Amino acid sequence: MTEEILRAEEAIKAGDTRSGFEILREFLADNPDSERAWWVMSGLVPSDQRAHCLEQVLRVNPANQFAREALQKIQAKEQAAQPPQESTPPPAEEVPSPASDQREDSYQVWEYLQRNTANFTILANKGIIYAVTDPGMVSQVQAAVSRGKLPDPLVKNKKALPYQKITRVRQIMSSLRVYYKSVPNEESIRLELPDTQSADQVLAALRQKLGSEFIMRSEPIKQGYALLLSLLMLLVSIGLTIFFLWGAIEVQTGQAAATGSSRTRLIIDLLGILGPLGVGIIGGILILLALFLSARLLFKPPNVTELVRPD
Repeated sequence: MTEEILRAEEAIKAGDTRSGFEILREFLADNPDSERAWWVMSGLVPSDQRAHCLEQVLRVNPANQFAREALQKIQAKEQAAQPPQESTPPPAEEVPSPASDQREDSYQVWEYLQRNTANFTILANKGIIYAVTDPGMVSQVQAAVSRGKLPDPLVKNKKALPYQKITRVRQIMSSLRVYYKSVPNEESIRLELPDTQSADQVLAALRQKLGSEFIMRSEPIKQGYALLLSLLMLLVSIGLTIFFLWGAIEVQTGQAAATGSSRTRLIIDLLGILGPLGVGIIGGILILLALFLSARLLFKPPNVTELVRPD
């Protein structure tokens, strides 16, 4: 991604859509084949110009499913707004019969494979589906999703959330939390995503799904949260250093005895090789790294991006 597009996206996240628009307009004048620039621009222009931007995205990349679905949604609204025209029904033999493997839904899918679980974030036609399954079931889930289906027996946990119940969506880096109406209070679900880019993609797709009544706004994370995260990182690094330093001293004095666990023996051997001095050096580096990240978090906190209904 070019520097100009990144600058435009940063301006948009900061709420300065005018600057973002101008940067993209100048960039597209010289780079009309930039798929990403046209896609971002489609979220800035008035609704009557959005179709043109999406058509340009598909011109550059016909396989962009997000742009295709957004364009189809706009075209469907335009067709619904047109007055009905009289037409003669087609002959009976020309009416296609439904196929046995017809898709039940249209899905946009993001996967996050962890050690013991596989998380699926799915945007369907009517709502969000969040599901968790075993890594060994991933291929079966992928095959079902490609047919627009997600049978309950394939997943351990499945949460379906209609779009009309969503009240707001909050993103901090790769974390995405979706809030929805519930009696008596508002509740939320956390979507597990592998990185910030995936979270950005889901948020952009949700913006298209939720429609124009939702707006995107961005602001730095509150200082209290930044301070809490900084303190947590520092305490964890100090705690790990003390724990392993104590273990190295125990090994050196012969007070640590290996159990039947091969993992335990490996740790004891490693601590014996490093010794208290080696563990102290590594721990010091870890603490310095935590201090650096804490300072960065405090002086340049990450942005919180939200999709909300304006008051």
